Amino acid sequence: MCGLRLFLAFLVLSCNSAKAELGAAPSTFSNKVEVRKAQSLSVSADQAPHTYRVSESVLNTGTVVREYIGGNGIVFAVTWQGPFLPDLQNLLGKHFDTMRTEAARVPRAGNSQLQIIRPEVSIYSGGHMRAFTGRAWILSEFPADFKQEDIQ
Repeated sequence: MCGLRLFLAFLVLSCNSAKAELGAAPSTFSNKVEVRKAQSLSVSADQAPHTYRVSESVLNTGTVVREYIGGNGIVFAVTWQGPFLPDLQNLLGKHFDTMRTEAARVPRAGNSQLQIIRPEVSIYSGGHMRAFTGRAWILSEFPADFKQEDIQ
């Protein structure tokens, strides 16, 4: 139980502040976070544009955050990869509480991976010091032309 509390404390305290929310508008990174590079990628295949776009930001910590934004302007999926966790509370928005609740119920025994699959949200977070990765998505918000395999 002590290990779980330590893991949750690490998740909250080691985060960099990013203002993005799964299920809400795309990120506007706070003044506390320096974004080294930000770009929006247009996604198209077979000459037909998709109904979503991908926004990628490289934080000053070297962590890459990608947001998948539907035609309605809502973030339906996010990914992160890098040496430090981004601010998962801001990144996951209201779904952070789901992650925290589920993490408290799952015995960890030193394992730093967490996978949550619920009807309203799916979240995977794992890794170790200097190598964190994760992804989260809202299946019901996927555009018609989007598949789970498209999340990278």
